[in-house]
Formats: sequence, C-alpha cells, structure tokens
Amino acid sequence: VPARPSPGLAGTMDDLAVDRIIEGGIGLVRPDQAGDLYNSMHSYLAGAGITGVKVDVVHALEYVCNDHGGRVELAKAYYDGLSKSIATNFSGNGIIASMQQCNDFFFLGTHQVAMARAGDDFWFEDPNGDPMGVYWLEGAHMVNCAYNSLWMGHFIRPDWDMFQSDHACAAFHAAARAICGGPFYVSDSLGCHDFALLRRLVFPDGTVPRCLHYALPTRDCLFKNPLFDQETVLKIWNLNKFGGVIGAFNCQGAGWDPSKHRVRGYPHCYIPVSGEVRPSDVEWRQRDDTSDMANASEYAVYRCQSEELVLMAPQSHPIHFTLQPSSFELFTIAPVRTVGGGDVGARFAPIGLVNMMNSGGTIADVECRDGGGEVEVKVKGAGRLLVFSSVRPRRCLVDGFEDVFEWENGGKLMVDVSWKRDKDGVSDVVFCY
Repeated sequence: VPARPSPGLAGTMDDLAVDRIIEGGIGLVRPDQAGDLYNSMHSYLAGAGITGVKVDVVHALEYVCNDHGGRVELAKAYYDGLSKSIATNFSGNGIIASMQQCNDFFFLGTHQVAMARAGDDFWFEDPNGDPMGVYWLEGAHMVNCAYNSLWMGHFIRPDWDMFQSDHACAAFHAAARAICGGPFYVSDSLGCHDFALLRRLVFPDGTVPRCLHYALPTRDCLFKNPLFDQETVLKIWNLNKFGGVIGAFNCQGAGWDPSKHRVRGYPHCYIPVSGEVRPSDVEWRQRDDTSDMANASEYAVYRCQSEELVLMAPQSHPIHFTLQPSSFELFTIAPVRTVGGGDVGARFAPIGLVNMMNSGGTIADVECRDGGGEVEVKVKGAGRLLVFSSVRPRRCLVDGFEDVFEWENGGKLMVDVSWKRDKDGVSDVVFCY
C-alpha cells in the first residue's frame, strides 16, 4: 500500500526511515485479518518459550488508512487484534511499545500495553556526522524522555529505551535509567559489556531496584531549556519506599534547529552548568504511601558521585553543585526519624546500598523494635549498606549474627552485606542502640 504522510508530518523534519517507507510502501494485512496476523505470530513465539514482544512503528497505520475506513477505523481494528493476542499469549501485558507517540495508541493501545517508549532512539553517534554527537545527542535523549513523560505517564509506564554499557556516555545513561522508574536494557555488541556498570543497576537475580513512580522534571525545570540555554541543569525526581531521589544531568549542547528541520549541536552551549537541590524538589505527595515523607523536619542527603552525606532541614539553604558537560549527580534523600529514647535516642535515616545507583531502591523495609532501641533494615542486594546515624550503635547484627561496622562522626554508618539467594537477596540488618 502506498504510504502517504500528512502535510504536517512531511513539513516537520527529514527522516531516513520515513523516506524509505515512502519509496517502498507498506505491506498491510486487511483490517479484518489484523487479529489473525498478531495471533499467528504470537502463538508461535509463546509456544517456543518467548515471554514478551515489542511492537514498533505502529503509528505508521496513519500512512495507509485512506482506503481502509480512515485512521480511526483502521487503528481500532489493529489495536483490537493486538490487545486480544497479547491477552491470550503473553499474560496480558508481556509487551513493550516503541515509536507509538500518537493519540491512537494512547486511547486504543493501552488496554494491554503497560509500557512504551518516551523518547527518540538511543543514538550512539550522530548519523549526520557531527563528531560531538556522541555526547550531545545523549542529553537530548534524556530531555525528550523526561518531558514527554509528563503526558505519557498518565497512560503508560514511560520506557527510556536501551543504551550501550560501553558507550562514551554509558554512565550518564545508566544514572537516568536507574531512577526513571521503568525497565532498562542494553544493546551491547556481544563481548562489549561494562559489567562493573551493569552491576550498579541490576541485582544478581536480574531484578532491579526500581523506583515507585516514573521520573519527571522538577518544578523549577518545567519552563526552562536544559538543552541550549547555557544555564539550566535537567533535574528529575522519583520516589522509593523510604525516600526520594533527584538526578541532575548536564544536557546542554544540542536542540531543534527550525531552519534545518533537525536536532543539531550548539557547541557554545556544551559547557559546565550549575544548579541546586533541596528535599522539596521531590514531589512526595504524588503517592499516598510516600506523602508523609513531605512532613519530615530533617533529611539525610547522599551524593552518589562525591560520596558526601549531609543533613538538611526543609528551610535549609539548597545544595549547590556544578556539572561538567555530559555528566551527572544522583542525590538520595531519606527522611530522618528518631529511634530509641532518653540518653540513647538517635537520629536515623536509611540510604541504601551505595554501590547501586538507585541506592534508596535497595531498602525493602525499616522497622523499630524492642521499644525503639533497635532498628531493623531489610536490604536487597550485595555491597555496602549506608545509613545515617547520629550516634554510634552498640552493635550490629546481619542475619542474626554480630558483624563489624564502621561509624564516622558525620553520621555515616556502614556495614557490608552479601547476596542471600535463599531469601531473594534480602539481608536483615539490625542496629542496636
């Protein structure tokens, strides 16, 4: 079937993929056979042990709808067939979607699709040949995902796309994926893996310390331009069970060029930029189960890159920082509580495993025991557990056995934990005051 892009799309930007579709046309199954198309593919894959699939370029239905009842009727037929097949073959929602940012998808496709791409592809280099594109394109990708999620998150869980763990900006991407609240996956070539980086994202059993919400820009970024105004840091917030997290990214250096109809680099913007972080940047009240954390009188804030731990009150001056181009900082923020009583009273806040990028996501539970003189922290993963403690505990138990720990005057309390395979990776750590 000939592909006919609308005048609006044709006048937006040049795109090699669209050019090829127009040249070759699209092979279209008749609308009344759309369900058979999907079910025949999916039932075969499910029978072979495949547990999920991806649907891509589904917006292209708009190109071929003229002779098939129009855009709405064609979309209804295809999304109905897709939804029924996914429900039958892949446990209801074993699917991710890509290149689906059209209204038809949001109103018709999300019956079964729970997760969809929020931005452009991960480009490991600039296809137009800009040698700096290996850097500035990565910031543009993050900004697209963060701001698109403001709309898309009401329908689906935003997916920030794959990246390559051995890319020049791999850590930059990994930090964003770690707190985006969606999945992450890599498109590494075989043998080209940075396992040290991947272990900061993934538990040994393949699960991830996923945030509760989906990442969104902080309020002070909403009407700024973190791509090429030479001054704005992209800040995104998210929530964990016992705290929040702020990711700060220097994405300056690229943006849309209306004269060239494409995204291009602005080298004069690829510069260090400064910003500030405060606990109120986290939208604590976006979930009922985290809203009480907005009322804390004090917060412990851990900086992932510099490994600093500081205390902040709601009225404290913000933390100021400067980021080099294509660099980042993650701020784990945990409300401080009082444990124990009398002379033993301690101020306490769980940070999590500092060897994981989303440290706060590793905390599974926190409970005061025996009248408040003991704090039990359940933590998933392996590595170094960090909590803030205003006083040194008398002793520390890990899975019932006394263990060594480190405590510094600034309140850093650290103990090592190992992966507990028989307990889904969870260690029970008790601090006794």
